[in-house]
Amino acid sequence: MLAGSSSKASLTLLATLAVFWSAFVGYAFLAPLTLAFFLVAMVWPVQSAMQKFVPKTIAVIVTLLLLVMAIVAASTIVLWALDSIWRTVAGNVQRYQALYAAWADWLEGHGIVLAGLWAETFSVNWMLRIGQQLLARAGQTMTFWSIVIAYVLTLLVEVRHIGLGIERYLSPETSGVIRAGTIETARKLRLYMGVRGVVSLATGVMISLISFGLGLPLAIEWGVIGFVLNFIPVIGPFVATLLPTAFAFAHIGDPWSAVLLFGGLTVLQFVGGSYIEPKIAGDALRLSPFIVLVAVFLWTFIWGIYGAFIGVPIAIAVACFAAQSPSSQWLLGFLGGTAPSRKDSVS
Repeated sequence: MLAGSSSKASLTLLATLAVFWSAFVGYAFLAPLTLAFFLVAMVWPVQSAMQKFVPKTIAVIVTLLLLVMAIVAASTIVLWALDSIWRTVAGNVQRYQALYAAWADWLEGHGIVLAGLWAETFSVNWMLRIGQQLLARAGQTMTFWSIVIAYVLTLLVEVRHIGLGIERYLSPETSGVIRAGTIETARKLRLYMGVRGVVSLATGVMISLISFGLGLPLAIEWGVIGFVLNFIPVIGPFVATLLPTAFAFAHIGDPWSAVLLFGGLTVLQFVGGSYIEPKIAGDALRLSPFIVLVAVFLWTFIWGIYGAFIGVPIAIAVACFAAQSPSSQWLLGFLGGTAPSRKDSVS
């Protein structure tokens, strides 16, 4: 009995490692595909509602156009904020370099020898070159999104046919698990994005107000960046706190203003992530905080920044499918989720 359990655990571990390795080497194919599934889960209710009044082809085209317009609008706002911040930083390079040199001299005067080493190796111009290299990868991002839109279009057209094929060629039990898991995953992903959207919007507004109150330039732009980064769990809020704090320290030159800004943003992020989001979502999206951390950092390692965003949705999907079969209830418990009630399953 023990040998059988050990063998099953070993096979499960090997299968899990194989999945992660396949995801790592198959990024170019799998990452756009997962985002396409995610976006289809978001917009499918729109297409489904329109198909009651117009032909399917028109519903698909309108749904896709609305999605593309939303992506373009969001990208335009983010690029505007980044461009404004970039121009301000680039226009004050010498000021930031002089401020850094002054602090390096002060640290050396207090016996911190590494400050001299940093003074020789660090350069704001070097940081600007790194930023330019990052901006140069915009072409890769465009290719990624082109593939995603192609996947989304295909899925919107074929989603019902895929469902019929699953019911036709798989056993009723298996097809039932897939259907229920898919419906529950889509429902919870929409709830997840709705909650994060509300909290992110409130966070962005508060960041702008706090920045404006402290006299920090580009207050609206920092709010936009905070709104966007808040969609990336754990990592996003940290970066959204660190960037304006560093800018405040370098631009205003007052350490206490930077400390006050950092403290205010930290409290804001903590309240939003630890109290407001769980309060709004209730038990519907309950995942273990440890699992959330693992999902974020694991998928960040596998797929980079995109992995940081999609890690929690993947964990939600795994929990939803695990809830559909008694044999996988242990996995649901490990993830920190709760089994769906009969009422939820029927609806």
